[in-house]
Amino acid sequence: MTSHQLEQTLRDLPAIGTLVKDRGYRQVWRFEFAGKPYYLKFYPRAGSRLKRLIRGNPAIREFTRLQWLQKAAIPAPRAVAHLVGFRLREQVGDAVILEGIEPSLQLDNYLNDLLLEGQTVPGHLQLSQQIRQLVHHLGRAKLGHADLHLGNLLLHEKKVYLLDGYAVRPGGLKLDDVLLLGLTVARFATRTDLQRGWELLGPGGRLPSSNPVARRQWRKFLQRSTEENAYFGRVVIDGWQGQFYKSHKYPRRWSRASRLKISADDWRREIPELLGRIESDQLEVLKRGKSGDVLAGQIILGGHPIEVVIKRPRRRYWYRFINEIGRGSRSRRAWLKAWRLIVRDLPTGWPLAYFEKRVMGYVTESFILFERIPGQTLAEFDLSTLAAPSRNMLLRRCARILRKIDDFRLSHFDPKTSNWIVLQDDVHGPTPILIDVDGVRSYPWRGFGLRRLFRSLKEHPQYLPSDAQALGIITP
Repeated sequence: MTSHQLEQTLRDLPAIGTLVKDRGYRQVWRFEFAGKPYYLKFYPRAGSRLKRLIRGNPAIREFTRLQWLQKAAIPAPRAVAHLVGFRLREQVGDAVILEGIEPSLQLDNYLNDLLLEGQTVPGHLQLSQQIRQLVHHLGRAKLGHADLHLGNLLLHEKKVYLLDGYAVRPGGLKLDDVLLLGLTVARFATRTDLQRGWELLGPGGRLPSSNPVARRQWRKFLQRSTEENAYFGRVVIDGWQGQFYKSHKYPRRWSRASRLKISADDWRREIPELLGRIESDQLEVLKRGKSGDVLAGQIILGGHPIEVVIKRPRRRYWYRFINEIGRGSRSRRAWLKAWRLIVRDLPTGWPLAYFEKRVMGYVTESFILFERIPGQTLAEFDLSTLAAPSRNMLLRRCARILRKIDDFRLSHFDPKTSNWIVLQDDVHGPTPILIDVDGVRSYPWRGFGLRRLFRSLKEHPQYLPSDAQALGIITP
């Protein structure tokens, strides 16, 4: 293969290559040359010449930093060339070409897929050790990484590689780098893994109870849940304006809807029909009262039938018309509370969309849709059908969820047995899912939710004194 052939391949990149990722500020293309895979990262030129001069050339920056990694013997893609003034689809920019590491998997997707299937991670100990050693060697080479998360780690033939040379910087690891990595591995790691990482990469000592980087990342996610982006969208239908869920990078095992890809067209098709069924009282009534209705039905989203729960709140008291000004409707607050739990990996009904009708900016009506979790509520579930170990495990899982809510400096004021669904998981057995998020508050009243669940559980027909011990409640 000659340089002329490579030049022609790059000219024809939009036709023969594959666009892997497009983030606006950077495109990643895959192509093959001489039978080998390569990746081209294209940085379009934006802003004035002075601004670009101040920021520097991002392609050269990444090329240089990948060379640093190579000299430090840190596993990473090998940079082949950088192109200044590269034109792609009539757009001028700069590019860097990397050798492809294939076949390979992004570590976050690999681990999440195993969780979805209910499988353990093969070679978990060796994998966690590799990650720690790679980051440790990065720090010893006096290098840091401003975007150190599992999505930037690649698994190839049981070996871990570091991606995104653009985020590499001199000066060594910072504590925030370690904390960001700790946040992304928390769902997959054991407490021992986290402690070993803290001792090797952090200041050591006792593992901190809270992660300041986590709070910043969660706030960003909640902000995105109210905007138009790759994961959430906005839509206006027949006077109703709403926010809806599109897709999620990391689907959860307890939710079928989390694996879907939903478009605004799905809601434009389904909402008018759903509103008609609500008004004509054609839906299953789960609960009806002065505070609102809880209904159930089925809609088609992403080409799949999904069982949904529709919560349509009413203002029971006159002061609700006043104190909701500036706070948002109950549906919007429920939307944010549900995502506040999910982003912390706490199982709850998957929020699909909420809609509001406004008059002169004031919300007059609203409703929210959740995926309906199959199973009975804990209040209806016959606990006597479970063997003692399974029964204790079910209640311990409930207690663990409530304690995690406390650890995140939140409280759940109403986790009674009717607000849990017992999901029959074919791998993990009976699994509790918290389905009512209205009672979640930003008040760190530790133990309140657990005591409320215990008071409710004592009214269960099959309650036994040993259930208190499973919840970790000390009774007189």
